[in-house]
Amino acid sequence: MMHQVRQSRLSVVVIAYNNELYIREALESLLEQTYDNLEIVVVNDASTDSTGDIIDDFVKGRPNFKAIHLEENSGGCSTPRNTGINNSTGEYIMFLDGDDWYTNDACEKMVVALNKSHSDFVAGQVIRTNNYEIWYHNQIYSKERININVREFPMLLFDSLSVNKIYKRSFLDRHSLRFPEGIHYEDIVFTGKAYFLADSVSVIPEPIYYWRVVEDANVKSITNQRSDYQNFENRINAHRQLDDFIKKNNYTLYQPHKNNKFLRHDLKLYTNDYKYFDEEYKNKFNDLVYKYLNDVMDEYSFIYLPEPERIMYYLLYIGDREGFEDFIRYKDGLETTMKRVYSIGKQYYFHQAKYTSNEEHEKFLKLKKPELQYELKDIVLKDHIFSFTAKVNLFSIEKSSTNYLWRLKNKHTGEIIYAENNNKEKVSFNISEVHPGNYYLTLLIKHMGVVHKKLVKLSEVKGSSNLQVNNGKLIKRVYVNYKNSLAIKVIPQKRFNKIKWFFKNRKPISQKEKRSLLSVKLRKVIYKIIENLPVNRKWIVFESHMGKQYSDSPKYIYAHLYDKNKKYKYIWSFENPNSINIPGPAVKVKRNSLKHYYYLNRAKFWVDNQGLVHLAKKKNNQVYLQTWHGTPLKRMGFDQKTSISKIGINRLELQKNAWDYFISQNPYSTKIFKKAFRYSGEILETGYPRNDILLNYSSDLVVEIKQNIRVSNSAKLILYAPTFRDWDKDGFQKMYNDILRISSNIDSQTVLLLRLHYLLSEQMANITLPHNVIDVSKYQDVQELYIVTDILITDYSSVMFDYSILKRPIIFYCYDLEEYTARRGLYFNLHDNAPGPLCFTIEDVLNFILSPNYLDSYKGRLEQFNQEFAMHEDGNATIKVVEKVFN
Repeated sequence: MMHQVRQSRLSVVVIAYNNELYIREALESLLEQTYDNLEIVVVNDASTDSTGDIIDDFVKGRPNFKAIHLEENSGGCSTPRNTGINNSTGEYIMFLDGDDWYTNDACEKMVVALNKSHSDFVAGQVIRTNNYEIWYHNQIYSKERININVREFPMLLFDSLSVNKIYKRSFLDRHSLRFPEGIHYEDIVFTGKAYFLADSVSVIPEPIYYWRVVEDANVKSITNQRSDYQNFENRINAHRQLDDFIKKNNYTLYQPHKNNKFLRHDLKLYTNDYKYFDEEYKNKFNDLVYKYLNDVMDEYSFIYLPEPERIMYYLLYIGDREGFEDFIRYKDGLETTMKRVYSIGKQYYFHQAKYTSNEEHEKFLKLKKPELQYELKDIVLKDHIFSFTAKVNLFSIEKSSTNYLWRLKNKHTGEIIYAENNNKEKVSFNISEVHPGNYYLTLLIKHMGVVHKKLVKLSEVKGSSNLQVNNGKLIKRVYVNYKNSLAIKVIPQKRFNKIKWFFKNRKPISQKEKRSLLSVKLRKVIYKIIENLPVNRKWIVFESHMGKQYSDSPKYIYAHLYDKNKKYKYIWSFENPNSINIPGPAVKVKRNSLKHYYYLNRAKFWVDNQGLVHLAKKKNNQVYLQTWHGTPLKRMGFDQKTSISKIGINRLELQKNAWDYFISQNPYSTKIFKKAFRYSGEILETGYPRNDILLNYSSDLVVEIKQNIRVSNSAKLILYAPTFRDWDKDGFQKMYNDILRISSNIDSQTVLLLRLHYLLSEQMANITLPHNVIDVSKYQDVQELYIVTDILITDYSSVMFDYSILKRPIIFYCYDLEEYTARRGLYFNLHDNAPGPLCFTIEDVLNFILSPNYLDSYKGRLEQFNQEFAMHEDGNATIKVVEKVFN
């Protein structure tokens, strides 16, 4: 019997030429992908090293890898990529160069994004290994962009790479889009065409592709061969092909955007290196760029460019080679062939020499201010003299039209001291009569009636500047502030005079600031006193969900202790203590208040389910019981897919180092907690105290809970508890529409309960719900809701683990399973482990609600799930925890 081979959804085309050092790493990055429905086609472009052998060895025994060896080297990337496309079968296509590699979840993220958006292709971020950041990447990839078009967001044209994208094969085939063969810089043409041909494109702000930049390699990549004139000519040829496509297809309205990309990226690469080119290269470069710029642009193509590019490219456009080369010298601080900078009033311009009149060109050659270079050395500081040697150069301006002034200005008093010998290399100040304060050194340049000020920076000072003198009354020293500005700091020597001067010259503060300052200082003193108070071994601080609720395992541990008349003082912390009623003798305090800080420092025991230790430093003789708030399904801690900030890492380390006991529901959780938190302390694998009630509740409690939520005792209840998706701006509307669909289809005896994230619940509060829908998001204890629930609808929430103890039906509504898994990551495969049906549409959910007998077929899976994840739940978890921790 023949087995049907699963067709791969994604084909990755890998091209290689003489990549023996890197090809294995590229292929291994595909082997390590979190997405497995892959076909990899590796095309060896007739390598002359061992690349081909490495490829053959790697693909051996891996049926989803295929090797193709070209007989002749194609001289570029187009032929091997096209060969890969033609020999692949996937619905989607991505490209990888043999010296680069993917992030381990690149394929998964890209497939999910394409499925979600239905765009023709999706782009992700590129990371260059030399850490060089390209300015336009931050603008394109600053946020997720769904179903956009290059006509509405022409910035896309700046990202002309093909390797950081995933394409629908149907899109490529529909437009016969392939890489142009026989040229270099094929991506410019291929990607440029793709942008204009696509109905929509999407962008995800996620790292996808590592671009290896080896700048000192013996054989440089095409993009690093700019010292070869042919390289520049190839790039111009590629741009001309795209220009022709734009013209032929009547996209000329967008030609200026494409030109802008050429000027601000492509041409800039070569003008940056121009000074290193030989004379023959320069001759050809100027001829070619003059012709190309005049063929596709006019002078206003440069008007909005940054100043250096605007001037350089305009000079190239008018064919002023001498002016262009002089501007490069000018920006590098070198002597120009003529004095190029002139002013009309306060406005400066760079002189072009191509035409006799400057007037018509001046708007393109404006300078914000003239370039200035200065250097200080041989600094001398004595009681009466501050001196140095200065070299000042105002580039490409007639020196006879400029005057220099050096001054010291006391920031505190406004006093100004001018140098005694300006316009000379040796500059000196008489500082014998100075007053306390910071005298900042400034260079004033006067040119044609315009004064330019330059605050002197330490970076322009050569030699030692760590100088100080003391005349018995005043201390004078060279000082540098946080902005790197240079000053002479003068302070009284005697401490009393120093304090007197400080208070005399300090910045006045308002009465409100005075009270605030006093409050902060007083608080610090009180905190210090509290921290030194002894720990009371009979005090316990409780908290649940960062003070938002009286719920979860802390609630049930507290209830057991006071029911058993244990002689403790109980303290509960809440965000809003007055809004929450709790039984028993507990003291309620406001979270993060002074009173809370007092009890945290004095209580022997801390009990909470998220984190407390960032609010007060735990002492060695205190005991912290972390009950945690759920069995892990979504990746957490150090296992998260998205990188954790430094602050997040520090807080995580602080928390887990403080835990003395950590409650786990099962061996599965224990293993994950240890790894995800890097926790090596004691784990109490007892089951959760909060779940005891699910095995010990009474019929009277059922009646009481239904009365609390205002439903009849005979009502059938469906609890909908979805996970919050912070990335989905349309998530609320979809959820609301689904709720309406359920509401309109259930019978008159059924009520839909909503347990939502607080942000969704706040939005829901502004909407009038149908009569058979009740928002119970603010109900303190979700365990009580489980008790009265007949069917649970959830997705990726850990509520499934607790609710399964009741062995009642669970419906999984996972319409975005692929995307959620790619973004957040799950610890196990829901397809294999879910103790109920996986539904991908609201119609599927309704089928199970309206035909509950279909749910009977999942009883075996529910029983198996319960045995694996609720094996320790016997109704006695609270007793086990209390005996271990408090006895």
